[in-house]
Amino acid sequence: MQITILPDADAVAKKAAEFIAEEARAVVAQRGTFTMAISGGHTPWVMLRELAAMDVPWKSVHIFQVDERIAPAGDADRNPTHLQESLLDHAPLPPENLHAMPVESVDLLDGVDQYSATLAQFAGNPPVLDLVHLGMGPDGHTASLVPGDPVLGVTNEDVALTSKYMGRRRMTLTFPIINRTRRVLWLVTGSEKAALFTRLRNGDKSIPAGCVQSENAVLMADEAARGSKIEPAGTSMRLGIATDHGGFALKEEIIARLRDAGHEVTDFGAHQLAEGDDYPDFVLLLAHAVAAGKLDRGIAICGSGVGASVCANKVPGIRAALIHDHFSAKQGAEDDHMNILCMGGRTVGPAVAWDLVQTYLVAEYSQEERHVRRLAKVAKAELQIRAATK
Repeated sequence: MQITILPDADAVAKKAAEFIAEEARAVVAQRGTFTMAISGGHTPWVMLRELAAMDVPWKSVHIFQVDERIAPAGDADRNPTHLQESLLDHAPLPPENLHAMPVESVDLLDGVDQYSATLAQFAGNPPVLDLVHLGMGPDGHTASLVPGDPVLGVTNEDVALTSKYMGRRRMTLTFPIINRTRRVLWLVTGSEKAALFTRLRNGDKSIPAGCVQSENAVLMADEAARGSKIEPAGTSMRLGIATDHGGFALKEEIIARLRDAGHEVTDFGAHQLAEGDDYPDFVLLLAHAVAAGKLDRGIAICGSGVGASVCANKVPGIRAALIHDHFSAKQGAEDDHMNILCMGGRTVGPAVAWDLVQTYLVAEYSQEERHVRRLAKVAKAELQIRAATK
């Protein structure tokens, strides 16, 4: 998940509008049509008002709803009124390109089937939307996928009806279609979300929002939603970083960010870009420094991250792992006492890499009995192997 933190909700709305406009232009140029689904809320309405003034190929854009309350037309709880005021009144989007959920149907199950067919008509069968915009409630719900609702377990339908929530039933997109989308855009604003921000970021499946796949997700949040600034354990850490040519540019980026965050960083090289250099020459220096206790933790990079991981783990006392996701970055430190994070300079970009580094640094070894026991067995095996090879 790529995370961007902005000063306030208005800044989030503007940045999100810029992101959508860029995605729409790129997708239309490539495939001819851009399909997206929008959730309701104050920040999204501001986002759409900003988007209306931007360079977007509107005739090739089709907008769907993520969810909608079961209520009569014109009801204050309905979203189409806000969509009209925020977008249609200001952008040259053809009215027929806005596909509202048919919640006024006499037969709501028939309405579900109608909307499923509309999605298939414009987004393929099964439908694959180009972008789904989501928000998150203070209880961790997203769309109208609310904790405890049976709709959370739907696996074979793209649209479904919910139980009553805050006095209304809803029609909503389900996890299957949301998790097929090419891009998920999260907007999370307000201090009431602060307690859930980290859980969303880490893919905590005990909340509905955490069940949305994060591989192609972008999270835009304001400072209030993030809560306290993400800092590593303690005010500063002694960190080391090493790479060969395959991760040189990424190393430079990560070093700058770590130092800006107040950390003491030792650069073990490479100190200049040289295509013929070898990762062991740099990674082993880092690994020995971490094993000797001269550093709190390390970061090792090569083209794929595989070589760096293999190399670092040759040094006794090192617990290095190749990391691509937040869950592993967090659990690797908490459960397995990982002391060197390995990444691929050619497999992750700087934004994703920095987010993984932050997740890794804020996680602390739990020292729970089962983890201590397992790592003791690993250490014993390491000693036995060393003794046998002397």
